[in-house]
Amino acid sequence: MSYYRLKERYVLRGWERLPYALQDTRSGLVSFLDEKAFQAVSFCNGILDVDGPLLLPAHREVIKKLKENSVIEECAERDGLQPYQEYRLIPCRFMMRAHWSITGKCNLRCRHCYMSAPQAKYGELSHQQCLDIIRQISEAGIGQVSLTGGEPLVRSDFLEIVDALLSLKISIVQIYTNGVLVNQTLLDELKNRSCLPEFSLSFDGVGCHDWLRGVEGAEKKAVEAIKMLRTNGFPVSIESALHKGNVHTMEAMLNLFRELGVAKWKTSPASDAGNWLNEGGRYNLTVEELYRTYLDFLPAYKAAGAPLNIMLGGFFSCQKGSDKYHIPCKKFDGSDRMLRQTICGSARNTMYIAADGKLLPCIPLTGLSVPADLPSVTEMDICRALSDSNYLKLIDMRLEDLLKANAQCHACEHRLYCGGGCRAGALLCSGEYLGRDDYTCYFFRNKFEEKIKAVYS
Repeated sequence: MSYYRLKERYVLRGWERLPYALQDTRSGLVSFLDEKAFQAVSFCNGILDVDGPLLLPAHREVIKKLKENSVIEECAERDGLQPYQEYRLIPCRFMMRAHWSITGKCNLRCRHCYMSAPQAKYGELSHQQCLDIIRQISEAGIGQVSLTGGEPLVRSDFLEIVDALLSLKISIVQIYTNGVLVNQTLLDELKNRSCLPEFSLSFDGVGCHDWLRGVEGAEKKAVEAIKMLRTNGFPVSIESALHKGNVHTMEAMLNLFRELGVAKWKTSPASDAGNWLNEGGRYNLTVEELYRTYLDFLPAYKAAGAPLNIMLGGFFSCQKGSDKYHIPCKKFDGSDRMLRQTICGSARNTMYIAADGKLLPCIPLTGLSVPADLPSVTEMDICRALSDSNYLKLIDMRLEDLLKANAQCHACEHRLYCGGGCRAGALLCSGEYLGRDDYTCYFFRNKFEEKIKAVYS
């Protein structure tokens, strides 16, 4: 007789249309299973003898794999699962991650802030409201959370929010920060909780960072924060907002990040929304200037040995040390079955909760005019929003629906590859959520995939 149970980090879950899943609470990741595989996992409950006659050969094969991958452990009879591990069918559609702005306030005065955080335009919810949002996240079965702002570290109850998330076995996978408030005490507190998220820092050009961030010494603080984080074993990624005043420092940033041990670097142009509108377009890069900058930069990145993961907007993406790359704006494979794909896979898997509690498909839509009356989690629970709401309709929209509403995209030969482009890009370019994303159109119409291949392959 043999008895097995799931290790304590694993739980049995299911959602509408996806009823069989195994969730790892340490990482927040979910594995969806077929019915027979789920039966086999369910048998590992410390009660059923897995050597008994009830199990089919297919069940035994799954249990063998679970043992090999250290998902289950042998146990005494009746030494079963913890209550939180028992199967729970969650009454809403599946969502992998919540990207949550826990505050609309900031300690810097960034010229390009699309959510106008220096003016605290979107405010900040109370501690009790934040605790209620955490309850909602848990009840919706969302296993991963990334914390952002504004600047999330300005909240005096930041560690209490961390503790509330961890108490409900929600994995904190990223913390977005400008780095100014990162200190050893904070890192020690996180390590004491066995919480080692990736820190995503803003950095906007060697010698240019302070100008964009509006505070002298911000660049020095950011570099010091990166060094401190790496010394303490935290992974670090960087996001850079590009404009006419800092694109000449791309190669210098690459060299700096390589020296500092940065794992990932993502760039995008400063968005014409929020505070950046005050600059009157003086520093905006045209799409031609942006793509020429990217194309000119690629040989330097390759010559350096692809020293870190990189994503240049929708233009180019590559993993550290790899000769292989992919084109993010080439979302689909060109077949007719792409018509049933959601127009944004990221929005369908990552929920954005704004500082005022509003649900948006993604954070770049902050400050832009989205077409529907979207719910707030202070008025509608996340489970309900993921069951029947205008928010669900937006994030679950299919390419065929976009093409019906957009004659230009419908007539385009690239539609089954680009999938209509980015919705935030479309709003910025055309003022319409289902409009044309000029950045993606320019990429395909000017054959930049071939140009990338010429300079990089």
